[in-house]
Amino acid sequence: MSAFDWNKVEVSGLSDYGLFSGKIADRLKEVKEASQAKEICPRVLCGLNNADRDHAYLDILKQDPAAVIDGILACAEALGAKETELYLPENESELAESLKGSLEEKGIALKTGIIDVREHADDFIIHIAGAADLASLLGGELPDGRFFKANGEIKRLDPSTPLKEVLDLSDAKAIWNGYTYLTLEEAEEVTVGDCPTGTALPVKKTQCIVEETKKALQEDRKISCGKCVFCREGLIQLEYEQNEITQGRGKTEFEDYAEEIGAAMHSQTLCSIGQKSGDAALSAFAKFSDEYDQHIKKNNCPAGVCTAFSHIYIDPMTCTGCGDCLDVCPVDAILGKPRYIHMIEDLDCTRCGKCLDVCEEDAIVRASGKLPKLPQRLVKVGKFKRH
Repeated sequence: MSAFDWNKVEVSGLSDYGLFSGKIADRLKEVKEASQAKEICPRVLCGLNNADRDHAYLDILKQDPAAVIDGILACAEALGAKETELYLPENESELAESLKGSLEEKGIALKTGIIDVREHADDFIIHIAGAADLASLLGGELPDGRFFKANGEIKRLDPSTPLKEVLDLSDAKAIWNGYTYLTLEEAEEVTVGDCPTGTALPVKKTQCIVEETKKALQEDRKISCGKCVFCREGLIQLEYEQNEITQGRGKTEFEDYAEEIGAAMHSQTLCSIGQKSGDAALSAFAKFSDEYDQHIKKNNCPAGVCTAFSHIYIDPMTCTGCGDCLDVCPVDAILGKPRYIHMIEDLDCTRCGKCLDVCEEDAIVRASGKLPKLPQRLVKVGKFKRH
């Protein structure tokens, strides 16, 4: 490990990554001066931003753990810190096991979960990618570009590179930028340097913005510590709204409620989970209002994803009365007997689609909107007339 060189780090202007990407030298000085004034010894913590669910930057740790470790130790040297910690997401047990020996050898404690910013208000927190860059700089090589993961590969790119040059947007209707949605028009201006999680993902035309937003909020709830009331309750309310919309119970006032909740989360929570997780819902409502209107006002999911807006019916002109669908329906929503056209009770049907998979005649159809004329009672195969 190279010795810490204050002058080199200051002159380079090296910045950290993620949401708190200030100059590393400036932040180190702030923590050092504050700790000296309080007569305490700060700790050095390294990890992802708490709200980072994409985990793109973990590839740096997988490919070059020594660089991240050296960056952590360099910060400890600069601050005179005696305790250092590396944080990994809870579901990264395999990565944690692979790093265990190296971290123990260097005296770095391995932690899982998010960084408790309440507990570590006086400590120095550096991003995993920032630690790797710092190690490169102190080793004599000024980092060329910033880390970014595109098409499954993390590499250094010029931060001014437009997203449209690194993403395949041929079948996309939006872009997920780590915490918010971007329109395709915005992709003309947004660069890889504008992506705080180190990656961006196309949202395909076959994906439902409302359903994807619900999933994002569910994931944020899983990692939230729940200590900030506005984060805990705000995520519950925002997820409830999205779920209601996907179930056909959406209300036009949901967007106004989301704006109020999001504003409170921004200002009344301590870490990035509360401050940023609400942006998924806010950006979805604001930028894809047509899709929300389709769900709320027209009872239609444009992507055909939300099953509450679809119906499954049996085409009376094609059904052979074989009974295969009867055997697989988990809720007994299908009526029928041999050589009679089968019928689906729409109120009982859960839209699971198991019957579609077993029908060899392709007589079972999933559709939205107005249904064709269907039998109101059991009719023998071949005897039903549409007029």
